Amino acid sequence: DQWIPIRPGTDAAMLVAMAYVLIKEGLHDEVFLSRYTFGFERFKDYCLGAEDGVAKTPAWAEGICGVRAEVISNLAREYAATRPADLRGGWSPGRTIYGEQFHRACIALSAMTGNIGVPGGGPGCWVSFDSRRFLGVSNLPTGENPTGRSIVGWKWADAVLRGTAGGYPSDIKMVFSIGGNRLGQCGDINKGIEALKKVEFVVVQDQFLTPMARYADIVLAASTHFEREDIQVPRNLGNAIIFNHRVVEPIGEARSDLDILSALAERLGFPEFKNKTEDGWLVELIRGGPVNYSTLRTGGVYRPEKKLPQIPLQQFIQNPDQNPLPTPSGKIEIFSQTLARRQDPMLPPVPKYLGPGEVQVNEGGREFPLLLITPHSKMRVHSTFANIPWLEEIEPHTAWISVADAEARGIRDGNSIKVFNEIGTLVIKARVTERIMPGTIGIYQGTWHRLDPLGQDWGGSVNVLCRDTYSPGEAAPTNAVPVEAARLEE
Repeated sequence: DQWIPIRPGTDAAMLVAMAYVLIKEGLHDEVFLSRYTFGFERFKDYCLGAEDGVAKTPAWAEGICGVRAEVISNLAREYAATRPADLRGGWSPGRTIYGEQFHRACIALSAMTGNIGVPGGGPGCWVSFDSRRFLGVSNLPTGENPTGRSIVGWKWADAVLRGTAGGYPSDIKMVFSIGGNRLGQCGDINKGIEALKKVEFVVVQDQFLTPMARYADIVLAASTHFEREDIQVPRNLGNAIIFNHRVVEPIGEARSDLDILSALAERLGFPEFKNKTEDGWLVELIRGGPVNYSTLRTGGVYRPEKKLPQIPLQQFIQNPDQNPLPTPSGKIEIFSQTLARRQDPMLPPVPKYLGPGEVQVNEGGREFPLLLITPHSKMRVHSTFANIPWLEEIEPHTAWISVADAEARGIRDGNSIKVFNEIGTLVIKARVTERIMPGTIGIYQGTWHRLDPLGQDWGGSVNVLCRDTYSPGEAAPTNAVPVEAARLEE
């Protein structure tokens, strides 16, 4: 095993430099690239500097990402020489200001080494699998959006505050939130609070009094999965259909989402929404599927005999003419014709390192020199379970900071510190460790915020610090966020 610490937000630079090594040393698979990809020569021109006069060498990348040039070169050679090899591109580097370039560079490298569609290889990205379609589970009827437009969920507060004057589809007067703690899971919590105070009416339908629910005019108590019957299809696995039996009747005044929405629909003039019972809708859900409702309810679990495709894009690789991909060329497009038509310099046709965006601006004055990363905690699912004291006892919520950065700020392990930037401040205990690289600070996402009268968050909720902007490819940039840390004056 080898751990290679890298400056957050710069992964694409390292990947492009690895591609440079493969090209210069002739380690790329030209036969694979010719048969299965489109536009590699344009990417090659970028890597070698023919496009912009800057060769994307390991030395070039070292100055950006902080990984030594020889480490980059050796990793590139090892990856090219190991057959098969799976370049597993995680999601975290994609959640940065230009994060989509990381994912595109991973795909390009996987193609350059011929590791796509083969046993033990990988396409360099997450391949989505529609398990519902595989199992024949039908889609339930849905209504239509009368405006014909929608907004990126991450931008909900901005849409409320700016409305049509800001280019949004409408001026929002009411917020109805169902099971979505946006004050914990969307950027710029303070802007979110401002938005909830602006609208005329807020309704929250949830199982707990979440931070979002505390700003509601009306809270509708929703039942849990223990108090209703449902059918579950494991996400992106498709290896089973599971019947969710009710354990107890809804407790207190809690009602199922179906009951609540059916009653509201009837009052809004849509009585047809209430024309089926819970069982009736579940029958409809799996109509046309491989198992009928009564059999599933009795047996509890259905496992299909049909095997899932185990190797992504294998059929395409075996016969690309008969199994073309849904791209203009029918191939893996290292040069994207779709993006080329858009002519957006922030979404170039080939994978590129575009710079760290906000990080570069803020670092100019060294005002916020630390880069915040916001991993997922094993104690929570996003913000679910953040209200369980026992889990906090097992692993207290802390900010990981390197020994060097802590010493420079007079911070000791266990000290209360402030982590802040231009949009917010949170208070949290420091965990001083060598397990995080200097120049970064790590705080798990998903905790519930608790603001004091000064607007400081004592719940350690990272989205107090993360903006509600998004990348050109519409990813939420919750990593590589410029911040500073200081010991809290007791």
